[in-house]
Amino acid sequence: MKFLLLLLTFTFSSATFAAGKSAQDLVESGLKAYAKNDARAAIQIWIKGSGLEGSKNALSQANSLKQIEDYYGKYENYEIVRSHKLSKRSTIILFVMNYSRGITYAKFQAYKTKSNVWVATEFKFHTEAARIWPKADVYGK
Repeated sequence: MKFLLLLLTFTFSSATFAAGKSAQDLVESGLKAYAKNDARAAIQIWIKGSGLEGSKNALSQANSLKQIEDYYGKYENYEIVRSHKLSKRSTIILFVMNYSRGITYAKFQAYKTKSNVWVATEFKFHTEAARIWPKADVYGK
């Protein structure tokens, strides 16, 4: 059996501006753009306002999500699995992306600026949950 080991990591030192009022709104706005358009649209939303905005290198990461589509089929939808507030201004959101023949696991880290704008500081995608999710979320307690 062929395993697809794909890890997409985006770590930003600058802001990615949220399209809404919460960290989950930022995640969902990108995922909705993915469903409506394509992976490039999601990446553009997630990097908007950051130092990577307009970067061909960052936008090329959409090709990696396209590789997942080539393996697992068409992107269908997402499910937010867990949102964990780490502090007053930081949240980690675990979610899955469902495709017609498989699943991709995601971890999204968000930070709330002093101006009350949620920004992405990191997001990762992998076809193996144990590679990026906490062990307790994968295997249970």
